[in-house]
Amino acid sequence: MTRRLILHVGSPKCGSTFLQQVLLRNQAQLLAQGIRYPHDGGGHPGNAAEIDKLDRAGYEAFFADGVDTVILSHEDLYSMARRGAPLAGLARATGTEVHILAFLRPFSEFIFGDYSQFMKQFFEEFLAKRRPYNGQSFDEFALRRVHNLKPATFLTNWQQCFGAARVTVDSHRAIRPVLSRLVGPDLPLDWDVPRYMTNPSLRMVDCDRLAAAMRDPSRPDAEIRDLFHAAYHTTDTEDPGRTEARIALIETAFAPQNHALFEAFGYDNTLSGFALPGA
Repeated sequence: MTRRLILHVGSPKCGSTFLQQVLLRNQAQLLAQGIRYPHDGGGHPGNAAEIDKLDRAGYEAFFADGVDTVILSHEDLYSMARRGAPLAGLARATGTEVHILAFLRPFSEFIFGDYSQFMKQFFEEFLAKRRPYNGQSFDEFALRRVHNLKPATFLTNWQQCFGAARVTVDSHRAIRPVLSRLVGPDLPLDWDVPRYMTNPSLRMVDCDRLAAAMRDPSRPDAEIRDLFHAAYHTTDTEDPGRTEARIALIETAFAPQNHALFEAFGYDNTLSGFALPGA
């Protein structure tokens, strides 16, 4: 029996929580087919944050009881291929077939999600210092993220870490067909994950309002906290903060990365309908 490891490494804000919740909701059904999504019951639906600590005994336990396929997932692995080295060594030593998955969304959508995630994750710090986004404007934040994010390099590093592993890079909208193909298209999985469980992004307009309020010394903390909590209830409504100018700024800045992704993995992550100025 050939062992198979499906390793999902991100990207953050590209359907990772949705994918992990689907895997959690279908653990029993998958296991009945020899597919294990191991999880310790912790708060995060991902299960691969500490793969760098995995030893042979833990690896063998994944494949116990007739399991031939193991699925591991965590979006924080995206830029951290070095953490996969112990797992890669175990896979090679046991002849495990490895398939690496990465789902992306157009970089303008990703940066909007990232801007939201920073507000969610660092809200109390931003509020305490009255210095949201460490003093950066949206444009400064976006361009700094462009400088730090090298998706083609990240995924190439994962490919090199696992040597002969197959790498699939696709849209976050393709999570269902890609996973269905890997676990078996005839396996009826429950894909109905409530939206609140998928970490929906705050609107840009609400992040902008929160940032402006934090910069205003006349606005009390309690009022800003109320704005923050209210923003979670408008995630499904139109977002005037996603402007054409912002989209153009991000897509243009990420054009070299889009080219590199296409060259390395044959995947074009450019926003549909967007054309570079002068193209």
